[in-house]
Amino acid sequence: MNKFSDSTIAAITPDEQHKYYVYCLVDPRDNNPFYVGKGTGNRLFEHQRMTDQRALLEVSEEEKNSLKLDKIAAINASNKQIKSYIITHSLTEKEAYASENTLINYLGLVEKKQLTNLVSGHGAIGDSVENLEKRYGYQPIEIEDILTNELILVVKIRDAFFLDTDETKEYEIGHRDDQNLKSRTLGEWIVGKTAIKRIAYVIGVNSGANNAVVSAYRVSKEETSRVDTSHGRSRYAFKALSNRDETLKELGLYKRSLPSISFGTGRATAFINK
Repeated sequence: MNKFSDSTIAAITPDEQHKYYVYCLVDPRDNNPFYVGKGTGNRLFEHQRMTDQRALLEVSEEEKNSLKLDKIAAINASNKQIKSYIITHSLTEKEAYASENTLINYLGLVEKKQLTNLVSGHGAIGDSVENLEKRYGYQPIEIEDILTNELILVVKIRDAFFLDTDETKEYEIGHRDDQNLKSRTLGEWIVGKTAIKRIAYVIGVNSGANNAVVSAYRVSKEETSRVDTSHGRSRYAFKALSNRDETLKELGLYKRSLPSISFGTGRATAFINK
């Protein structure tokens, strides 16, 4: 079989919005799934067509080196046919991405299947409950339990769990990396002239995770980068004088959260020990 009939496509495509399905390709030699994808129409049959074209050298360099096409070619050489399954259909594209990601995570985590997908789904990567708690579990403490009386600038980093944690890189002001946790923490922050003279630490909290404290640095003021005219205050960047994990432990904030921190409406910063 190399395509659906028009009536089948019509049946699994109730309308233009709900035209997506999630499918799985299975190796008939051992009944193990080797590829999960989303598509519309006759998309799931395209892999066999690309394998045939590869034999004629009519595909891209990426497809020439595709593990998926290698698998299909080996199945063909054994005189067997791929088993193809539509797992679910009549989905929106968003629903299809979520379903595809769920199936890939399940097959990899629970069934321990080695898939040939180049991309491991579109969404959060699953893990064991123990590993998830180890990664995201932060125990709450009160602000007064922080081990310093010096002024701390607290900054919001809502997507902190997904940022690069490399601390070896240094970024000049105006060229900070929004994808790096250290860079985001040191940032460019609106701070009053009185407070800037007293700030000893900058800590970053994931405001989307109960204010989990994800970074901390003893800092020096680097320079005024520019004036924020709407607030009448300057934006300041900071230079780290310490290591993140060592500073978190020094302050008693390693794997801790500060749920009682209050940010003003629309504010990205707050102070401790002010």
